[in-house]
Amino acid sequence: MTLGVAFTNADAEANEIRHFDPHQYEKYERNVPCPAIRRDTEEETAVEININYVDIKPSTPPKETLLMVHGWPGMWSTWARQITHFQDDYRLLVTNIRGFYKSTHPGDVHTGGVYSDFVSDLICLMDHAGVESAICVGHDWGSQLCFEAARQRPDRFKAVIGLVVPYLPVGGNYVPTRYLAKMAPRLAYQAYFNDLAKQATEELDKSVRRSLRAVMRGWHNPPPEPFLTSTTALMDVFEDDDELEPIAFLSPSEEDYLVKGMEIQGFEKTLQFYLDSNRRRSFEFATAQGNHTIHTPSLLILPSHDRVAKWRDAIKLVGTEAFMTDLEIRDVEAAHWPHLEAPEDVNRMMEDFLGKLEMRTSSDTPSRSDREEL
Repeated sequence: MTLGVAFTNADAEANEIRHFDPHQYEKYERNVPCPAIRRDTEEETAVEININYVDIKPSTPPKETLLMVHGWPGMWSTWARQITHFQDDYRLLVTNIRGFYKSTHPGDVHTGGVYSDFVSDLICLMDHAGVESAICVGHDWGSQLCFEAARQRPDRFKAVIGLVVPYLPVGGNYVPTRYLAKMAPRLAYQAYFNDLAKQATEELDKSVRRSLRAVMRGWHNPPPEPFLTSTTALMDVFEDDDELEPIAFLSPSEEDYLVKGMEIQGFEKTLQFYLDSNRRRSFEFATAQGNHTIHTPSLLILPSHDRVAKWRDAIKLVGTEAFMTDLEIRDVEAAHWPHLEAPEDVNRMMEDFLGKLEMRTSSDTPSRSDREEL
């Protein structure tokens, strides 16, 4: 297994698998108006938002459609290593979650980021692309979104590949973010985002490049411990005149593209994942539905060196495996960004899973002679 070594930007440019020019894919960008709900008014108001995605079609009939969903922070281009690897055999729908890049938001970050909203956006995108079913591939919060999509709409999602964040089933009472931080001190930054969202936004927006460089770190260049454990600030662990290292697993041009993309709307709406108001609504929605078990074939890829959490322990704590009847779990030597830090390993694990899924699908499909007998 390849070690998730943090490459320098020069290495990133020289390494063939890391060569990616996002500008060449802009011609595949699509925009679709999607229905949304604005909840910060006296009565809920139906509005329309724009969902932006990249639609990459191979020259030959695709094996399947992969719907790729980024995490925080991120956008479509952070799937660079998977795009170049899978684009010849699969149709790729690479989305930007509402509030990121060119995908707009209903308006209020505290009420417009419920998981049922996100799933609705994915369905809207798929309908626009003419895709009846897809394999959802997600990283970080995008992983949880893919699992939620499979739970809510198993008719549209035939499989899930989740990176880092496991399925977090609803059970018992709602746990506010600040209590999660008490149980897991390295989640304290999430309490900061929730309790002081406006301050956090201003801090992150002050220099988008600097913020991205502070957050997007690999196994061998982790952030200082207070970066994750402070509930009152994030970037103040660095001196103002500190020149932070470039993002090790992106080329300079990729980093530039990501910075410009995140600058379009800034960080405000992207904090929607961390806010108790949205998390509670998602909890209540899932509780009301009651169908907490996922039967969809799923692959969960867990990094072994993530400073945020020990994910093997986390899935035992929340009972992930008890609520998933068809789950495969793989480990990769990387930190929080395995698809960028160890793309060869991640792509191979994805290929193995997709190959087994294809074999299962073909075995479930009656042969021509069998159909004639039927």
